[in-house]
Amino acid sequence: MVMRSALYGALFVASAQGFQPTASFHGRAVAPKAMSSRRLALVGPQMSALDKSASRLTAAVPSTALAKRDVSLKASTASEADKPKTNLVVLGAYFLAWYALNVGYNIANKQVLNVFPCYGTVAVAQLLVAWVWLLPQFALGLRAVPKPSEANMKALQKVSLLHGFGHLVTVLSMGLGAVSFVHVVKAAEPVFAAVLSAIILGTVSAFPVYLSLLPVCAGVAIASAGELSFTWACFGAAMMSNLLFASRAVYSKMAMSGADQGENMDSANTFAVVTMMATVVTLPIAAILEWNKIGPAWKAALATPGMTEFKLASTLFMSGWYLYTYNEFAFKVLGLVSPVAQAVGNTVKRVVILVATAIAFGTPMTPIGITGSAVAMVGVLIYSLVEQAYKKK
Repeated sequence: MVMRSALYGALFVASAQGFQPTASFHGRAVAPKAMSSRRLALVGPQMSALDKSASRLTAAVPSTALAKRDVSLKASTASEADKPKTNLVVLGAYFLAWYALNVGYNIANKQVLNVFPCYGTVAVAQLLVAWVWLLPQFALGLRAVPKPSEANMKALQKVSLLHGFGHLVTVLSMGLGAVSFVHVVKAAEPVFAAVLSAIILGTVSAFPVYLSLLPVCAGVAIASAGELSFTWACFGAAMMSNLLFASRAVYSKMAMSGADQGENMDSANTFAVVTMMATVVTLPIAAILEWNKIGPAWKAALATPGMTEFKLASTLFMSGWYLYTYNEFAFKVLGLVSPVAQAVGNTVKRVVILVATAIAFGTPMTPIGITGSAVAMVGVLIYSLVEQAYKKK
């Protein structure tokens, strides 16, 4: 039911808006408040002198200057009136699609991995769905064809390598443990991002920013201690996912800061190019590791009660579609909201996924695990808010 709702909601929003990146919404103009009679009375004595001074100044200004000033005022007023207003309905639909598709991916991915534990094959198949999704849009002109420059393509090769390996180990971690626990561990990704930014980019944040990461580390440690299905393999794969994806974020920033990006290389199309290149990187790796396991594992999956070949193949395909489209909507949402709203949205998203997957798969959580998860999620929110506050300074 969750997957079907996610699909219908996403298709509705996609058909109404398309998957092209949109411009940021502007805030509504606030009408000036009328001055009260009491305030008029208070400023009344001073107004007479100001009026006389203004009259002398006005008389001294040439009429042509006044005319130019009036035209300028009218133009600025018109531009203010022409500013688009925030469409909260569309923004809410984007948030809903982002969350629903993300939950849909985690559920569909785990359903496949429970019966078909070929982690590399599943990860590559999900990346291949992006080709099926994107190529018809490029061919029909529904989406601008990305044309990265030679320099940008070289930079994106490293990003695609990190993206591909990051996706592989993420799928592996979700196959080895509970999805809810994996997302608690992945909440520690900002820790890796902060360290790598300092080492690679030389970007050193203020001390309170690093201090705000302590609750994240503490929450992950507490949740790990209280996780009933804890395994070092699952924990290690999730931590490796944090390292790879944090590295991808750092190198993506470097790649997108180049002077010559090419044509049609906005953030969404950059992600499309990275995903398609990551498929090329990971496909031979999965083939080498699992070429002799795919057939027997597929037959064993079909022997599961209630499982058919169509159900298994369609669930695998939908997990890949969910994966790509939730990232599309993530780009849309992040382009429409402030950094603070982005931080809150990301934290709420992790909580929604954690709760939804725990309910869907009946994952038991101990009081210690719940406490650790809550501390980690609150810690991520605090870190995001503190980081944005110091960025403004």
